[in-house]
Amino acid sequence: MTLIDSAAVPQPPLEPPLSDAAAPGMRRVNWYSAFWRWHFYGSLIVIPVLFALSVSGMTYMFRAQVDAWQHPGVLTVAVPAGAERLPLSDQEAVVRDAFPERDILSVTDNSADRATVFVTSGAEGTRNVYVDPYSATVTGDLSVDDLISTWAERVHGDLLLGDGDVGDRIVELGASWAIVLTITGFIIFFLGRRPRKSAAMKKVRGARLRNWHALVGLPVGLGILMLVVSGLPCTGVWGNVASDVASTTGDSLWGADPGAESTVKEQIEASNGSSSPAGWEVADLPTATSVGTGIQISIDAAVAAARAEGAPEPYFVTYPEDETGVFSVYGYQWANNGNPAESDVTLQKTVHVDQYSGEALAVYSYDDLSLLSKTVANGIAIHEGRRFGPVNMTLTTLFCLAVIFMCVSAPIMWWTRRGTASGLAAPRARLPIFANWILLLSVVALGIFLPLFGLSLLVILALDHLVIRRIPAAKKFFGSV
Repeated sequence: MTLIDSAAVPQPPLEPPLSDAAAPGMRRVNWYSAFWRWHFYGSLIVIPVLFALSVSGMTYMFRAQVDAWQHPGVLTVAVPAGAERLPLSDQEAVVRDAFPERDILSVTDNSADRATVFVTSGAEGTRNVYVDPYSATVTGDLSVDDLISTWAERVHGDLLLGDGDVGDRIVELGASWAIVLTITGFIIFFLGRRPRKSAAMKKVRGARLRNWHALVGLPVGLGILMLVVSGLPCTGVWGNVASDVASTTGDSLWGADPGAESTVKEQIEASNGSSSPAGWEVADLPTATSVGTGIQISIDAAVAAARAEGAPEPYFVTYPEDETGVFSVYGYQWANNGNPAESDVTLQKTVHVDQYSGEALAVYSYDDLSLLSKTVANGIAIHEGRRFGPVNMTLTTLFCLAVIFMCVSAPIMWWTRRGTASGLAAPRARLPIFANWILLLSVVALGIFLPLFGLSLLVILALDHLVIRRIPAAKKFFGSV
């Protein structure tokens, strides 16, 4: 499939060009050139977005290794022979002694040679304090901005365009058009078999790269469809609409409590020690309220309550926000701490523990999720290369490298094909949307399913018909017919 085949070497089309030979008053459609033209212009939107998402996504997938390489001796520690990790309360005491002016917001326990992470808040803002779990010594004190993974996540989320919605909308727009690019790529892959074969036989310049682009693009297109769709729940427009629909129709993310109001999303995002958002299915998780007064239980007691409920370890734990807050103990896929639920999301379980009595006030597991949320949870785990362990990670890595190849090879092919031509040297054809009712219904359905694609398509069609085609220079530059 020529996924981003904005540069396929021009060959005699599979069908004759637009002409009046089909029937009186009718124009025969050159479908190959028509879909190629859409593929070409779609690539102008998609290539920069997909390239950024592939590089940042692959970096974020290996964040544990990348961040440890960036800060040696801080995120990872030496493991003494036969040693066991000390209780979290002992490690917490070290953090409080070292930074008495700070509050502890959360702790992420780990395993093997990875340090325990305490997220603290003080005059300097939120900072991660890393503790050697075998010696109870502080190994480092970092801001989330000190981590490469933070910047990778921000690129992946909003292209570093700030806290507004602009970056998120651009990413969602690129992802939406990537679906269109994939569909048109499948079509021209099969329609373009003869032109590619002819170019290879004639040893046309760039023919070999074009064939590699097509062959690599075929499986990559399938991966893009899966990854883009599984990533849509994290976007601003599509994700929010889907979440609202789920709540209002009774198919809430947490099936037992449709549309539950909760502060879990804000609490997690303020205390997880990274810039990543709370997980889609966890963000709407309802909480519990501590009752009574007295002395707050230890972090060890909170963990013991979750362990008694069967939540998988190691945990991510948020501390009570106030006098009525709870210890929220998460054994789930989002902490990146070696929890088995990272790969097998069916194991995830969250336990809210009364900060005074140590009683488990509320327990939520995978079984409590609605069908929609179960689907999303598994889809995102696959999207992040975790659902099937090393196999998933390996395949996702190869996929990212293949997408990078597609993004780089496309402009090279275009430059080779363009030669001394003027303008964009785009394929000269038009896709007769209104002349084919199946195509029209397909485009309308896709525009409804992908709102930003639909809106952008209306803008493009309006510009093409009302502006570009009325200005000779613009018509020539864009190759309009």
